[in-house]
Amino acid sequence: MHPLVRGTVQARDGGMDIPTWYQGDEWTYTIDPLYYSGPNGSFTGTIQNLRQQVVGIVGDAYQVTITGDISGTLVMNGITGTVSGGITGTSYMRVSDLAQETTALQSQGTILVIVIPLPYTLDLTMNSSPPLELFDFPVNAGEQWEFQGLSTTTGLFNVQGVFQQSLNGSQWVDEVMSCLAEESVNVPAGAFDCMKVSHGSTMVWYSSEAGNIVKSVIDQSGGNTTVQMTQSLMSFSRAAQPLTVSENIVPSVTIPGALVVVSGQATHTGSGAPVQNGAVTVTIPSLGLSWNTTTDAGGNYSVSFGAPVIHDDTPSGRETGSGGVIALCSSGGLSGYRVHSLVTIQNSPPGTPIIAGPAKGRARVAYNYTFTSMDAEGDSFLLYADWGDNTTSGWIGLYTPGVPGTLSHTFEEKGTYSTGAKKQRHSYNEKRRRKKSVHWNI
Repeated sequence: MHPLVRGTVQARDGGMDIPTWYQGDEWTYTIDPLYYSGPNGSFTGTIQNLRQQVVGIVGDAYQVTITGDISGTLVMNGITGTVSGGITGTSYMRVSDLAQETTALQSQGTILVIVIPLPYTLDLTMNSSPPLELFDFPVNAGEQWEFQGLSTTTGLFNVQGVFQQSLNGSQWVDEVMSCLAEESVNVPAGAFDCMKVSHGSTMVWYSSEAGNIVKSVIDQSGGNTTVQMTQSLMSFSRAAQPLTVSENIVPSVTIPGALVVVSGQATHTGSGAPVQNGAVTVTIPSLGLSWNTTTDAGGNYSVSFGAPVIHDDTPSGRETGSGGVIALCSSGGLSGYRVHSLVTIQNSPPGTPIIAGPAKGRARVAYNYTFTSMDAEGDSFLLYADWGDNTTSGWIGLYTPGVPGTLSHTFEEKGTYSTGAKKQRHSYNEKRRRKKSVHWNI
């Protein structure tokens, strides 16, 4: 007989996938308290009405505008003043994974020292290379991932006629992120089921319902610098796209080379009518890959391709990487899109089965044979037995690596049969065989 083993990838259950943002989406936060102390002074205060609004897509990134109001007490060079000012800025975050590319912030207002208002300006630009991928979508409880990169800051803080401080600097970031648990969080915007993510003393709660962070807590001290802040979501609103596009990726966790099907439906958001003969483009931006198709009479679309190898900047366990897959439909000057994640994982073939059972026996009598096979990643597997008498077992299972499984077979005629074992998994062609002769008597 020739038992084969075929592995089955054990996909992660649950989790929260990447959100799809659209022009007009906005989130408003409060940062309270906000505390900073460093070599040149300290600030204690709050940021109110901190609004992030999606205004469009530039290249591969969402363009997000930032506004807010800052107030508090500044102690600088032995002088204490009351700060009142506004914040404006722009941030660019990749559509495929929300990685932060560049954020530019400006603040201007006054610092009231006794009765003298002193104008101030703050200009700050932050870049990450590679872009800072805070979340390794889809986010699952118990998962860990790494990110590394160079964080560069350029800027200037100026108090007119009194003080000027350069904010230029760079830092190599090497962090391990952990999704601790799925947790319910209450903030002024409501109650949300969130994934709680931590690195060091920083905690972040992400909600797929809100499509963004709903709460974050930072309490960091290092050298002579301390930062403490709590950010809470006050309100949010999501804009409707002209066309509503659904997207399903099957399987969403797979090995490179395996068949992946991306399918869904496009409808007119206002009427709900299907988009007929709409142009659909499915892209994996991180790899520069795309596939084109059209919707049918029911607005349905489907494309198939072999899963590419995806590498990203957040290694996590056996993943080779994950990336956003964008399905965009256009028709009559209207469009809509959806983003979901595709994960590729390392997957070794199951080991060659070790077979145990009687070497001799009688025809027309059932005998049991046990087999044991290992798998490097611990995946369960299917078994296929070719008994050498023109009969097979077909694919059966699932079986657990290292745990003996049993198959029973009856040889109907006497004779000598060649038995052995080989392995085969999906697109793998590697084979190994061990043989021995077994004689069956009447």
